[in-house]
Amino acid sequence: MNKIIKIYDKFEEYLLVGSLVFNVIIVFAQVIMRSVFNYSLSWTEEFSRYIFIWQTWLGTSTALKYNEHIKVELIYTYIKNEKVKKAIKIIAYLIWFAFSLFLAYNGLKLSQSMISRNALSSGMRIPLAFVYVSLPISSLLICLRLIPKIISDFRNMNNEVAEGGNTEWKQ
Repeated sequence: MNKIIKIYDKFEEYLLVGSLVFNVIIVFAQVIMRSVFNYSLSWTEEFSRYIFIWQTWLGTSTALKYNEHIKVELIYTYIKNEKVKKAIKIIAYLIWFAFSLFLAYNGLKLSQSMISRNALSSGMRIPLAFVYVSLPISSLLICLRLIPKIISDFRNMNNEVAEGGNTEWKQ
């Protein structure tokens, strides 16, 4: 299972870096076409926007993997008990998990709505479902990344309670 996760992690990172490079190239090409040739490529702005949407949503999963999401940690400065801090962290993960499930469910409904209406983008005339499906996919990926974190933190908290040891030195 770990091997599959590592392969997916690498795939996700390569996909994000590759899409960033591709996005920079098409935006650069658009700038050159406008300023040098006085001609505008009609599809580059819209396509760049859709790539950016996918990058943003998929990037949330990568950011979670590296613990790089913005967090409000002010509450931890006022709480001295390590077990309470860990419980708050687990509760925050559970709220995040529930919100991600909410986004996945409603994003799927939105994508299905786009499919049923056969909604097309204005410039490129591609189905908008391809853009909107980024929300449920990335939200499910967040859920899949949160599950091991929740389980691990819960086990660590239970082990420390069972051991009865001082947790202040274990960080």
